[in-house]
Amino acid sequence: MTPKGHLSCPNCGNGFDRLQKSMRMFDCPSCGTTLFREADALAPIGNHGEMHEVPMLLGLGDKLRVGRHVYRMVGHARFDYGRGWWDELWALDGSGNGAWISIDEGDVILQTALPEGQAPKWNGAPPLGSSFRVEGETYTVTEADTAACVAIRGEFPEVMEIGERHDFVNAAGDDGALISGEFWAGGRAWYRGRWLDPFDLKPDRAA
Repeated sequence: MTPKGHLSCPNCGNGFDRLQKSMRMFDCPSCGTTLFREADALAPIGNHGEMHEVPMLLGLGDKLRVGRHVYRMVGHARFDYGRGWWDELWALDGSGNGAWISIDEGDVILQTALPEGQAPKWNGAPPLGSSFRVEGETYTVTEADTAACVAIRGEFPEVMEIGERHDFVNAAGDDGALISGEFWAGGRAWYRGRWLDPFDLKPDRAA
């Protein structure tokens, strides 16, 4: 009899008993198959792209202290926006709360999701140079472009597919704060960003 809550990789049979509730997508550590979790089942979701190895400030399994939180890097996604690419690391703190850590040409930003009630009212990507207010602060869009997911590794709270494209904007506040938005057919997501000084990062490297 299969234990309640027990899930198995449909490719190799490797079992998983204690998955994070928020985990929707992850790689099987036994065979490398990328799996999608829905209800009480796991399904293969296709290839996870080619992640070219380059020097990274942070990697899967590393831990990083930011203020009173210690985050562990559990997912790594790479996005191509034509002029180059950037890396997004999905990280969990000790309570299982998640944040995205974006690394782009030495710039490092920690981002957390904005609740729907606090998010800007734009349904699509606002144009470059447009402004909006969030919690009394004015933000101006300084970057607007389109990106495609080209590689994924590890665990994620949402399903991402290789080749999947979305529009994105970055907007700066007067005090240097950052708000980012992502837009795709039928959906959107907004994030509040916090700049991290790469020279201050002292990750605890995974063994």
